[in-house]
Amino acid sequence: MNKSLDSIRIQELYTAVERVVSRLYGSTLDDFLANLDLQDIALMQCVVLGEAAAHVSEATRQRYPQIAWRKAAATRNFIVHEYAKVDFVQVWDTVMDDLPGLLAELPAVLAQILADEKAQTSV
Repeated sequence: MNKSLDSIRIQELYTAVERVVSRLYGSTLDDFLANLDLQDIALMQCVVLGEAAAHVSEATRQRYPQIAWRKAAATRNFIVHEYAKVDFVQVWDTVMDDLPGLLAELPAVLAQILADEKAQTSV
């Protein structure tokens, strides 16, 4: 397991979540469906967060099972490979329903992983 890589990937995941949540904050579903730029932001950041989640070690995934690692990676794969079938209402629901909780949870996960890394390097 490469915890250094995990901390980097979790930081990437957090940044992607923060970007999409902050950019869509204050928008309505109608705004989102009418705005291609907002849709592009959501899709790109979902791809980034899914890619980051896919590269987190299995040990870290098991340690933090409350995070939907596989769902994030599967969403990324669907967007990349089946982009013509993307349901933007579902993307909206994911961003609005799932990502704010992840945004709140990831800093503690990252802090613990960084603390573990620090402890490992001082041994």
